[in-house]
Amino acid sequence: MTKNYNWCSCVCITVKGAVLLAVIVLASLAANYIQYMQMQEKDRAIAGLQSDLADLEKRVAETPAPQEPEPAPQQSPSAPAAGESSQSIAAVAVRPVVVSEGFFQRTQYEGLVMNITVDMRDGRGLVLVNTEIPAGVDFQTSARTAVRVAQQYANADLSGKDVIFSIKSDNNESELEAVDGPSAGAAMTLLLISELQSKDIDGTILVTGTIEPDGTIGRVGRVPEKALAAGEFGAKLLLVPAGEAVYESQSCQERQEGPFVYRGCTSEEKPLSPATEERYSMKVAEVENISQALEYF
Repeated sequence: MTKNYNWCSCVCITVKGAVLLAVIVLASLAANYIQYMQMQEKDRAIAGLQSDLADLEKRVAETPAPQEPEPAPQQSPSAPAAGESSQSIAAVAVRPVVVSEGFFQRTQYEGLVMNITVDMRDGRGLVLVNTEIPAGVDFQTSARTAVRVAQQYANADLSGKDVIFSIKSDNNESELEAVDGPSAGAAMTLLLISELQSKDIDGTILVTGTIEPDGTIGRVGRVPEKALAAGEFGAKLLLVPAGEAVYESQSCQERQEGPFVYRGCTSEEKPLSPATEERYSMKVAEVENISQALEYF
C-alpha cells in the first residue's frame, strides 16, 4: 500500500509539472508572436516614411529654382506713394522749464511751435502718432478724437485707412517730451478735415485747443506764453478757445510809512490781441468749435 501511494504522488507531480511547462511555453509563444507583429508594424511604418521621403525629394528636384524678384521702382522722397497723402499744420504748445535761483528752483513755461503732418494710407483704420521721442497718452487720445470728429464733419469713412500724425518741433525734438499733448487736438482735427476736403492749410494761422467728441474746441493753459511763441514764429493769426484771448496784467503800488515800505499788487484781465498786434502784428481770435476755426482757414 505504501509503494502504490508514493507512485501516485509522483505521477501527480509529473502531470502538474507538465501542465505548468505547457503554460509557460504557450505564454512565451504568445509574447513572441505579439512582439513579432509589433516589429512588422514598425517595419511597414518605416517603409511608408521612406517612400514619402523619396517622393518629396523627387518633387523638390523637379521644382524650378525661384526667380529673383525685380526691384521695385524707387519713388521720389518728396512725392507720396500711391494711395498716400500728406499735409501739415503748425500748432503751439508749452513746455515747463526749471529755473535755478541760488538755492531755490522754480518752474516757468515757454511756448513752442510744433509742426504736425498727417499721412493717410490704405490700412485697417489705425490711428497712430509718430514722434522722435515716445508720445504720451494725451497725444494718442487727442489723435483718435480728431479722426472721429474729422470723419463726421467731412462725411468720410476712414475705416480702410491708417491715419498717421507726425509731430516735430523746429527748434529741438527733445522739447516734445514735456509738451501738453491735449492742446494739439484742434490742430490735428483741422489738418485732417483740410486733407479730406483737399483744401490747403494757411501757414500763417496757428491754433491751440483741445478737441471734444462733439467738435467743441476745449480750453487750454498758458495762452499768453503760446501767443509769444506764435508771434515770434511769424504767425498773422492765433486761434484760441473761447474765453482765453486774455492775459493778466499786474499793477503794483508802494507806499512808505516811516521806515517801512508797503507794496500792494492787483491783477486785471486784458484782451490779448491788442498786445500781440502791437508787438508782432498778430491778431488773436477766439473760436468755440471746429466749424468756426475752419472759417478762418
